[in-house]
Amino acid sequence: MSTLSPVASDYAIAISEEHEAFRKAVREFAEKEVAPVAQKIDRENQMDMRLVKRAAELGLFGIPFPEEYGGGSGDDLSLVLATEEIARFSAAFSAVVGATYLVSTPIFLFGNEEQKRKYLVPIAKGEKLAAHAMTEPGTGSDVAAIKTNAQKKGDRYVINGKKMFITNGDKADVFLIFARTSPIEGSKRHHGVTAFIAEKGMSGLTVGQRTEVIGLRGDQPVELVMENLEVPETNIVGEIGRGVRIALTCYDHGRVGVAAQGTGLAQAALEAALNYSTQRQTFDNYLLSYQQVQFKIAEMTAAVHTARLLTYWAATLTKKGKDFIKASSIAKIVATEAAEKNAHMAMLIMGAAGVSTDMQVERILRDSQIIKTYEGTNDIQRLTIMKEVAKEMGVVG
Repeated sequence: MSTLSPVASDYAIAISEEHEAFRKAVREFAEKEVAPVAQKIDRENQMDMRLVKRAAELGLFGIPFPEEYGGGSGDDLSLVLATEEIARFSAAFSAVVGATYLVSTPIFLFGNEEQKRKYLVPIAKGEKLAAHAMTEPGTGSDVAAIKTNAQKKGDRYVINGKKMFITNGDKADVFLIFARTSPIEGSKRHHGVTAFIAEKGMSGLTVGQRTEVIGLRGDQPVELVMENLEVPETNIVGEIGRGVRIALTCYDHGRVGVAAQGTGLAQAALEAALNYSTQRQTFDNYLLSYQQVQFKIAEMTAAVHTARLLTYWAATLTKKGKDFIKASSIAKIVATEAAEKNAHMAMLIMGAAGVSTDMQVERILRDSQIIKTYEGTNDIQRLTIMKEVAKEMGVVG
């Protein structure tokens, strides 16, 4: 997918009847079961675990994986459609589902057969939740700078360190923990990080304090503390010292899901503004009759369609097996910022109702700040896009 000499077929998006049937099923679940409790989840800052059980029954934790590994044999586009529909009502609940893929996807792509049978199958079936543990107190976007270390001891590794902002950390049964197995050496700073699978209940693994953040209330991140956590050597995912590659590949896929969250939130803000402007009257006229409101609705509509097309495009490229790194970064930027923009415009249209905590719109604005930040901040995505363009031009390797 070249920026300077694009091929028309790279922009083809094909949504099958199967995709639409699946979207309809998820939409029905979201409207009937997620929507009624979304505000309660946010207000009480506590996830409704009944929804997790229902999502498992619907197969939402294993959408793109083969049936032999407990999946639904779908694709990334199917996962995007499901994420969008769920995030339309609860971005927090969509994060519970989405964060699990940050463990199941790398196990599927890089794990061995034993690891897939032991860990991927129950995660894909929704029998076990999972958490991806990379971020540390002093390390965010620069994943190669992590300081959590793992020392070999016989046929095991002893891990010590602390992780921060771990989504699902307080709910997970399985953890994918990244630790440094060799020190940073000059320009090869991305070498020496290894991915380990750990399980809830292992001695030395403790869930620390929860970090209260403004959005995704109901799925607040936590810290993980590893104090002489012993993990079997057989729980290493992929090659020793190549964990950064595993993580970055995982994030490339995950960004498309975040874009889907942004699209769902942008859609929800548009719907809220439309519903309000067709019901609220001022000076004996409905709000929608005023041109300044019409212009805002038009811009919100354009933002939703742009976000959706770019998200579906990025998901389609992953399905085709083509280079989608740049596409996923573009989609993430546009969709998450569309969510923020639409929430703000909905507030301007709705006035006091827009900023009321009893309404969905202020929650959408808060949630948009989180999705702009995780899976690589949007400024990091801009750097990623530029690096990809530079590679195309032969400027950098």
